[in-house]
Amino acid sequence: MVQKKMQLSGFLMGFWWLLLAAFSNQTLAADDFTTGPFWLTTPKQEKLSGIISRPSHAEATSIVIIVHGYGRTNVVQGDHYRTLRSAMTAQGIAVVVWDKPGCGDSEGEFDINQPIASSADEVLAAVKKLHQNEEPGSDQIGLWGVSRAGWIAPLAISQEPSIRFWISVSGTEVHENWGYLLRSTLTIAGYDEAKVNSVYQGWVDKNKVYWTGGDYATYLATSKPFWQDALVQQLTGQTYNEPEPGSLAYAAGRKQYLENQSQWMASGSSFNPKNGLEIVIKDFEPMLQAVSIPVLAIFGENDRQVDWRITKQLYEQTIGKNVGEDLVIKVFEGADHNLRLSPTGDFLETQQEDYWQYPLVDGYYELMTQWLCAKGFCAAKP
Repeated sequence: MVQKKMQLSGFLMGFWWLLLAAFSNQTLAADDFTTGPFWLTTPKQEKLSGIISRPSHAEATSIVIIVHGYGRTNVVQGDHYRTLRSAMTAQGIAVVVWDKPGCGDSEGEFDINQPIASSADEVLAAVKKLHQNEEPGSDQIGLWGVSRAGWIAPLAISQEPSIRFWISVSGTEVHENWGYLLRSTLTIAGYDEAKVNSVYQGWVDKNKVYWTGGDYATYLATSKPFWQDALVQQLTGQTYNEPEPGSLAYAAGRKQYLENQSQWMASGSSFNPKNGLEIVIKDFEPMLQAVSIPVLAIFGENDRQVDWRITKQLYEQTIGKNVGEDLVIKVFEGADHNLRLSPTGDFLETQQEDYWQYPLVDGYYELMTQWLCAKGFCAAKP
């Protein structure tokens, strides 16, 4: 039986650090922007608290909406994404970001497994609010986001034709990415190939049992190679104690398993039977093929959390083959998932206290602002 220490995400467990400290610890130059409150209302009628940073020197010519990755946020109180906001506003681009439901002063209840569609609804609500407010630059709104945002952004784009550009950082492919993170972590830890394959296959097999309506006993037996591994328990924040059939722990575990399984199957979610990976968004490839706005896709060559090679190929074969395509892809050598120059790029390395002291790769911010300016989204220089 798995003893829960923390709730897991079904896709990229534990990517909360992206929201807590991403890109907020380095500065490019003296800030030249003003920041005020920004409130939006979701389709659930929840009011979310955010901020909008505007250029001090002139009205904004465009707006970047920051699309969140996994985990809790503390954007307003923590003054997060300050360096990114400084870089954008210096070019005449306003920046909008908010706290998720149940975080900061935002209403609602936080859900680490918040559906992609719900997250996209927040983006659409923000676009609507900017238009209603006739915010300077709202005729040129674009999206910027890391990791999980690679699913949210194209879903929002498919529903809102007024979105004008998209910057995807360490973006995602059709399937969930946690299997890649798992294999990477085990390999970096020194596991031989046979052991890596055994643990990974245990993870895939248990998922197949769960997703196809398999019983609890089969699930427990199948998942042992995965859950009994010490590094897996460290990685997931969970401990494993096998319950005895007939015990109270077994009955409770079975009840929870069946409830979760029923909810998952009722949600309409699906998986690829060939590789055993969950499909995050159905018809994701056609959705990308319909993207006709300028797209800048940025990857780190040392990303051990998202398989950037698959995503890069996916973008090239979808967005890159659109009529009038406008896709630019940049892979930074030595950069990890967060575009930092960490020694290994390992997930567990990002959990260390000194991780955020590693520098961002050179040219990251310059690439984004130069691309935006080349596309006409920056303010004209006097």
